[in-house]
Amino acid sequence: MKTINFPKRVFISAGMPNGNKPLHIGHISNFIISDFYARYMRDRIGEQNVLYLCGTDGFGSSTEEKYRKLKQNGETDLTLEEYITKFHNIQKETAQKYHISFNRFYASCLKPAYDVHKEVSAEVFKTLLKNGKLIKRKTEQFFDEKANMVLNGRQVEGKCPIEGCKSEVGYADECSLGHQYDPKELINPISTITYTKPIFKSIVNYYVSLDDYRNEFFEMINKIKESPSVHKFMLKEMRDYLTRPALYVKTEDSNKLENVSFKYLEKKIDENKGRIEFTFEKVADRDVACNILTQKDVRFATNKTLAPFRITGNSAWGVPVPQVEEDTKGLTFYVWPESLWAPISFTKMYLKETNSTQSWKDWWASKDCQIVQFLGEDNIYFYCLAQPAIIMGLNNSHNIAPEDGKIQISNFVPLKHILFNGIKASSSGQYRAPTTDELLDHYTYEQLRCHFLSMNVNNAAYQFKSKVFQPAEFEKSGDPVVAQGNMLTNIFNRIVRSVLYSVQTLFNGVIPSAEPQNNIIAEATLLAENYQQKVAEFKFSDVIILLDEYLRKVNQNWATLSKSEDLNVKAQLIADTLHAIKVCVPLLHPIAPEGSELVAKYFKMDKNIFNWDNIEKTYSTLYPSVTSFEFLPPKFDFFKKHPTQI
Repeated sequence: MKTINFPKRVFISAGMPNGNKPLHIGHISNFIISDFYARYMRDRIGEQNVLYLCGTDGFGSSTEEKYRKLKQNGETDLTLEEYITKFHNIQKETAQKYHISFNRFYASCLKPAYDVHKEVSAEVFKTLLKNGKLIKRKTEQFFDEKANMVLNGRQVEGKCPIEGCKSEVGYADECSLGHQYDPKELINPISTITYTKPIFKSIVNYYVSLDDYRNEFFEMINKIKESPSVHKFMLKEMRDYLTRPALYVKTEDSNKLENVSFKYLEKKIDENKGRIEFTFEKVADRDVACNILTQKDVRFATNKTLAPFRITGNSAWGVPVPQVEEDTKGLTFYVWPESLWAPISFTKMYLKETNSTQSWKDWWASKDCQIVQFLGEDNIYFYCLAQPAIIMGLNNSHNIAPEDGKIQISNFVPLKHILFNGIKASSSGQYRAPTTDELLDHYTYEQLRCHFLSMNVNNAAYQFKSKVFQPAEFEKSGDPVVAQGNMLTNIFNRIVRSVLYSVQTLFNGVIPSAEPQNNIIAEATLLAENYQQKVAEFKFSDVIILLDEYLRKVNQNWATLSKSEDLNVKAQLIADTLHAIKVCVPLLHPIAPEGSELVAKYFKMDKNIFNWDNIEKTYSTLYPSVTSFEFLPPKFDFFKKHPTQI
């Protein structure tokens, strides 16, 4: 069989959910997809060579602000730490219900992982500072005079200033779609603490200059754009941020520009859009222009660009910045950057907890290890630009392919949104999507794993549709959620039962001596080859299609040939179908682990069945001493339907 050169080791992480809510279907979709890859890689390169870690993202203004409101309204008597612990445990329990096989699921703000995360964060800051990769900027930050406090993140709400942005709300320096901007650019800001208009106060914070890596980002795009696993929308988002800084003034306000001067590269009038466009060499030049226009009461919009990425903040609820300079006094880490290196903290915590002799660098600073991070499309800016810049800063290098011993740059797998009733599925909003636990009230976890893997969110947003939750739409048709799971509950169940029952009834429980035909072996080998190629390209929805088509063909072949009265024909059919089952068990294992392992048990297959080195081997070659299978009782299902479906 043609094989793919997979890495010797792989580190896998998924999107970290906020510490103020249960998992929604977007989270569980991300977990299922990343779990499929982790389980596959464990079978492929050995479980000791795969580390799959994730956790609750406990810090940040969204969690702090939600808790503050609950406390203020008398809706909770928990401490903030207890509040986050509650949701962390709920998230962990939900992941377990879906059989997500994390090595550990930590929380960045809860002990014992917090102690390690604090140490890692301090080391990151000190290293970036020593390497000259941090810049201090005194910027105007929102300040609530009534509450006498600096406002961060979701403590401020307004309208995003980025041209063409369709986000529902803009926060202090980032909108709900992840666009970054200077706080002074936010339109109509309001404090969510006192619901008054905040003023600005000069605050010193530390930043990484993303613009210093502009050439490297272009190099990254050129390197990955030819990959079969590349996502065009990811490249587009990256390119959007690589445009030169610009601002736009409506042509109707052109009279306000009289006697206004600032340094820019180019000025042009776009009559189609009714605006005057100014392009700048550096973000700093645009900042000067923005300040001048603000003072002149000229409204403007800005574009996506490589603005300096803030490392520190002023939120009380955060990881403290080490006191290495006078300006670091009282600062905490801004939640986004510390979540970018949280997986490193989790790695160190796991190795410490398991008394491993390995170092975190064996995973993060080795060319033998591939780092794969599965995250939502809103995170492209952070994981394709900000994180590589931080890594290059820590390495004190502009090399996008670091040498062995240096921290490696991650492989980022972006996943598009799951939509419910036409909008992004979340735990809030006009149309609340079903919760992950509500789904399990109507579907088995294996049915849901099949369905979420089939969604093709690598390429396009997916409309989640369910007969249970949208009954009117499917009054006269089947439930789309169970469609892919039928491959297991209907087709594969039938195939497996047919072989076991036939051996029991026709051959007195003794496995016929016939061997699978060459064409049957070739077809199964081709399936495995195509399967592994789709996995390497992160096209997991295609894996479901491949398996479904193959199993339907096997099932049809059984339905046709099993009508024969000739025992020799039936013996050959059993041998051919047994080989198909033997090959499909490891292929289905990352999708439906419990059911696959149960099938293996009844066929007396040991754990070697999941080793891809044995994919092409026939059953008799792999298990020469086995002459009979486990007895199968009547009406037995290896892959069950939910009780509500029976």
